[in-house]
Amino acid sequence: MISHLYKSTENFFNENITSVRFASPDWKLEGGKLFFMGSCFAENLYKTMTDLKLDTQISPFGNIYNPESILEAVKLISGKNKIDASDIFENNAKFYHFMFHTQKTSDSREKLFAEINSELEAARSFLKSAEAVVITLGTSFVYKLDKDISPAYKKGSIVNNCHKLPSKDFARESLSVDTATKALEDAIKELLSINQNLKIIISLSPVRHLRDNATENSLSKATLRCSIENVVRNNKSWYFPSYEIVLDELRDYRWYAEDLCHPNQKAVDYIISRFISSVYSKNFTEFLGEWLKIITDLNHRPINPESEGYKSFIDKTLQKQDTLLKKYPEIDLRIQALQK
Repeated sequence: MISHLYKSTENFFNENITSVRFASPDWKLEGGKLFFMGSCFAENLYKTMTDLKLDTQISPFGNIYNPESILEAVKLISGKNKIDASDIFENNAKFYHFMFHTQKTSDSREKLFAEINSELEAARSFLKSAEAVVITLGTSFVYKLDKDISPAYKKGSIVNNCHKLPSKDFARESLSVDTATKALEDAIKELLSINQNLKIIISLSPVRHLRDNATENSLSKATLRCSIENVVRNNKSWYFPSYEIVLDELRDYRWYAEDLCHPNQKAVDYIISRFISSVYSKNFTEFLGEWLKIITDLNHRPINPESEGYKSFIDKTLQKQDTLLKKYPEIDLRIQALQK
């Protein structure tokens, strides 16, 4: 009798698993440059797309979780806002900037200032010829300075990174839906001022911010989701539902890393597959299917790399690569060095 309950495996999944259905954008990507910025989930996406040898770049700021810091990051990249050397502060004989991640540090203010501006220029140059920007948001909570630090960072200023300064130096607040919406709208306008042809993709990170506690995390995600919805209705942008995919399709802990907050690699790979099928043209998607097989072969670790058999295998794989690229001459990829 059980065999008659479901006519096929497809029916079984359709009737027993909540599938997240969503409309693709009214445009398609063709394999051009991708720029990622936002939460640590943006870094997950960036790494996976980079593994596919696509022409990608991630913002120089490190993780950016809230819309206000996204806006400030875009203004710095576009050149609308400038970084002054006085904005760089010293802590424990190291110099930092509140917009950049903690690893972005130096024992010299001048050296860090030059490095930051060089990276901002590189990001600006990349965006001028990029095809799309992917923004992932993580939380609506922000940290505001509780004292003056520099002319640009006075009491009340939102920082992107606290750099492990004492908690008493900051006040923690949640952005309202209206404030988050305005910040995102302004960020999109600023991005389009750099490159009016940019496709803007916004996503809500599925990473659970449980240090905010579960109820605050839910409130934070809801605030961001409402603000994103306001933005995509009125702007040239599209929402990719990575948050909903994890919550509704990958809804148990097997899809999470050991911290039970971040999606594991299998989950990220699945989300990427949904992303690719949604935003890329049929032609480029077919290319990626063949391209992935070649990358897998080239990344294979042989028992004896000096053997004639392995050398012949590599030669044949590289020939397949050349044949594939000739088959798709219109696809402009930055092919990285695949053979040392």
